[in-house]
Amino acid sequence: MKVKYKDDMPVLELKVIGPNGMKEYDAYLDTGAGRSLIPEKDAFDLGLPYAGDTTIITGTGKDSIKLYKATIYFLDRKFFMLIFGRDLPEQALVKAMIGRDILDHYKTCFDSIRREVEIV
Repeated sequence: MKVKYKDDMPVLELKVIGPNGMKEYDAYLDTGAGRSLIPEKDAFDLGLPYAGDTTIITGTGKDSIKLYKATIYFLDRKFFMLIFGRDLPEQALVKAMIGRDILDHYKTCFDSIRREVEIV
Protein backbone atom coordinates (compact mmCIF):
# COMPACT_ATOMS: atom_id res chain seq x y z
CA MET A 1 0.00 0.00 0.00
CA LYS A 2 1.12 3.54 -0.72
CA VAL A 3 0.52 6.28 1.82
CA LYS A 4 1.12 9.99 1.31
CA TYR A 5 3.28 11.77 3.88
CA LYS A 6 1.34 13.68 6.50
CA ASP A 7 2.60 17.17 7.35
CA ASP A 8 5.62 16.36 5.14
CA MET A 9 6.54 13.32 7.27
CA PRO A 10 6.19 9.55 6.84
CA VAL A 11 3.60 8.68 9.49
CA LEU A 12 1.15 5.80 9.82
CA GLU A 13 -1.38 4.78 12.43
CA LEU A 14 -0.15 2.77 15.40
CA LYS A 15 -2.46 1.31 18.05
CA VAL A 16 -1.18 0.29 21.47
CA ILE A 17 -3.33 -1.82 23.78
CA GLY A 18 -2.87 -2.34 27.48
CA PRO A 19 -4.95 -3.58 30.42
CA ASN A 20 -6.48 -0.11 30.84
CA GLY A 21 -7.47 0.57 27.23
CA MET A 22 -6.10 1.58 23.84
CA LYS A 23 -4.33 4.62 22.39
CA GLU A 24 -3.91 5.51 18.71
CA TYR A 25 -1.03 7.53 17.29
CA ASP A 26 0.06 9.06 14.02
CA ALA A 27 3.50 7.52 14.45
CA TYR A 28 6.67 8.55 12.61
CA LEU A 29 8.36 5.77 10.60
CA ASP A 30 11.89 5.86 12.04
CA THR A 31 14.26 3.45 10.27
CA GLY A 32 17.06 4.53 12.62
CA ALA A 33 15.21 3.42 15.75
CA GLY A 34 15.67 -0.16 16.88
CA ARG A 35 12.43 -0.13 18.86
CA SER A 36 9.10 1.62 18.64
CA LEU A 37 8.29 4.35 21.15
CA ILE A 38 5.24 5.85 22.83
CA PRO A 39 4.99 8.53 25.52
CA GLU A 40 5.94 7.18 28.95
CA LYS A 41 2.82 8.77 30.43
CA ASP A 42 0.66 6.77 28.00
CA ALA A 43 2.48 3.52 28.87
CA PHE A 44 1.61 4.20 32.51
CA ASP A 45 -2.01 5.21 31.73
CA LEU A 46 -2.50 2.07 29.58
CA GLY A 47 -1.20 -0.09 32.42
CA LEU A 48 1.59 -1.58 30.30
CA PRO A 49 3.82 -3.87 32.38
CA TYR A 50 7.22 -2.29 33.08
CA ALA A 51 10.01 -4.55 31.77
CA GLY A 52 13.11 -2.69 32.98
CA ASP A 53 15.51 -0.08 31.68
CA THR A 54 17.99 -0.32 28.84
CA THR A 55 20.81 1.85 27.56
CA ILE A 56 20.57 3.37 24.10
CA ILE A 57 23.06 5.31 22.01
CA THR A 58 21.74 8.46 20.33
CA GLY A 59 23.25 11.40 18.51
CA THR A 60 23.71 13.09 21.88
CA GLY A 61 25.36 10.11 23.61
CA LYS A 62 24.24 7.35 25.97
CA ASP A 63 20.85 7.43 27.58
CA SER A 64 18.70 5.18 29.75
CA ILE A 65 15.15 4.46 28.62
CA LYS A 66 12.28 2.43 30.08
CA LEU A 67 10.86 -0.67 28.38
CA TYR A 68 7.24 -1.78 28.51
CA LYS A 69 5.47 -4.93 27.32
CA ALA A 70 2.83 -3.98 24.78
CA THR A 71 0.33 -5.30 22.28
CA ILE A 72 0.68 -3.34 19.06
CA TYR A 73 -1.56 -3.18 16.01
CA PHE A 74 0.07 -1.91 12.83
CA LEU A 75 -1.40 -2.33 9.32
CA ASP A 76 -3.86 -4.95 10.59
CA ARG A 77 -1.11 -7.08 12.15
CA LYS A 78 -0.76 -7.76 15.84
CA PHE A 79 2.61 -7.71 17.59
CA PHE A 80 3.58 -8.59 21.18
CA MET A 81 6.80 -6.75 21.97
CA LEU A 82 8.84 -4.51 24.20
CA ILE A 83 8.56 -0.82 23.36
CA PHE A 84 10.28 2.27 24.66
CA GLY A 85 8.44 4.67 26.94
CA ARG A 86 9.70 8.24 26.58
CA ASP A 87 7.91 11.57 26.57
CA LEU A 88 9.17 13.49 23.55
CA PRO A 89 9.64 17.28 23.77
CA GLU A 90 6.43 19.28 23.71
CA GLN A 91 7.42 20.93 20.42
CA ALA A 92 7.82 17.53 18.70
CA LEU A 93 5.40 17.11 15.78
CA VAL A 94 4.85 13.43 16.65
CA LYS A 95 4.45 11.67 19.99
CA ALA A 96 5.20 8.11 18.87
CA MET A 97 7.64 6.35 16.54
CA ILE A 98 7.57 3.07 14.67
CA GLY A 99 11.01 1.48 14.77
CA ARG A 100 12.76 -1.43 13.11
CA ASP A 101 11.15 -3.90 15.54
CA ILE A 102 7.99 -3.45 13.45
CA LEU A 103 9.35 -2.15 10.13
CA ASP A 104 11.59 -5.21 9.66
CA HIS A 105 8.41 -7.27 9.11
CA TYR A 106 7.69 -5.29 5.94
CA LYS A 107 9.25 -4.18 2.69
CA THR A 108 9.30 -0.40 3.01
CA CYS A 109 10.19 2.14 0.31
CA PHE A 110 10.33 5.88 1.04
CA ASP A 111 9.77 8.09 -2.00
CA SER A 112 10.89 11.56 -0.95
CA ILE A 113 10.15 13.03 -4.38
CA ARG A 114 6.49 11.97 -4.36
CA ARG A 115 6.29 12.42 -0.55
CA GLU A 116 4.91 8.91 0.01
CA VAL A 117 5.87 5.61 1.54
CA GLU A 118 5.09 2.19 0.11
CA ILE A 119 4.86 -0.61 2.61
CA VAL A 120 4.04 -4.26 1.87
